[in-house]
Amino acid sequence: MHLFALDLGNRQVKLMSEKGTKVLPSYFVDVTEYGKRDAISLSRTSEKTTSDYVSQRDSDFTYVWGTGLDVSRKNVTDTLDFNKRYDTLEFKLLADFALAELARDFKDASKGILDVVVVTGVPTEDYEKDETISQITNSLKGIHSATIDGTTYVINVHEVYVLMQPVGTAIDVMVEADGNIVDDNDIEEGYVGVVDAGGGTVLVDAFEKMNLDTKNRVQLEDGSHELFTEIRNQVIALGHKITDHEVERIVRDGNAREVYTWSPNGRETIDLTNIVLKERKRYTRKIAQSVKSTYKAIARMRKIYVTGGTANLFVKEEFERVIKIAQFVPDSETANVRGYYKYGLINEVIAVDEVKS
Repeated sequence: MHLFALDLGNRQVKLMSEKGTKVLPSYFVDVTEYGKRDAISLSRTSEKTTSDYVSQRDSDFTYVWGTGLDVSRKNVTDTLDFNKRYDTLEFKLLADFALAELARDFKDASKGILDVVVVTGVPTEDYEKDETISQITNSLKGIHSATIDGTTYVINVHEVYVLMQPVGTAIDVMVEADGNIVDDNDIEEGYVGVVDAGGGTVLVDAFEKMNLDTKNRVQLEDGSHELFTEIRNQVIALGHKITDHEVERIVRDGNAREVYTWSPNGRETIDLTNIVLKERKRYTRKIAQSVKSTYKAIARMRKIYVTGGTANLFVKEEFERVIKIAQFVPDSETANVRGYYKYGLINEVIAVDEVKS
């Protein structure tokens, strides 16, 4: 029995097993958008950053997915949805692909059924709805079959553990990689906030000695999709056609150096740095003010942990100017999935399920 941790976000997928951690987009593209199979090899890099995926539940269609996914002028199959997302075909395909992607790292996975236990998470408001928990559990539990570049992987998910999303970061901060709890940690002993900024939502939660404070919390539908849309609108105003997904790639690829360029036709290069930096600052101020107004008892808080795949798109100094006790979690993009995996380790969910089976 193996332990898989999944963070199937609206913009990014974070995956973890004993073999390592992966970050991929939460969308994929029908293979016909790339042309015939013998032609698409020309558009793929030598590092093989994309592959062809087929799910048994949608076996007539092949999708291209991976870190190097080219979304320029492509019709993207998106899993972003604010209404019953976990019950959609698109989400279930994403789950199949994610499980197969983790399974492909195991030597014998293509020779039989790989037995796994899954730990995942959902936004706090979704966690409070029994219907949502049932939907994501039903989407993940049971037999999954998917083919990657012609190799079929069958995964049997014996059990699904669903956590509140910010709990993933809380566990990651307070538990070391080997499963030992950190001494004198603020989360276990004090009153802290967790701001989890994702692609679809920004979760603003507070914990009193790991107990959720239901009064000082909010779920905002102001994830990074809003930032990308604002940037896209300004580029369109310059007379260019561009999609949200293209903008996302430009922003994420240029974030390390804070230089953002784009070629609309492969000939000319347009510098979007001023637009992106200004909109990042505007977006940061908006979220920081929402956090400040939510935490009525901020004076009692020890720290406010800032995490999620969108945290590294904030202008850190701008956020800290408003929220002075903010602490950005290292490698925030994968903090939740690390916490989910550590939850599985410290709660021995694999041993529990082996007894059940």
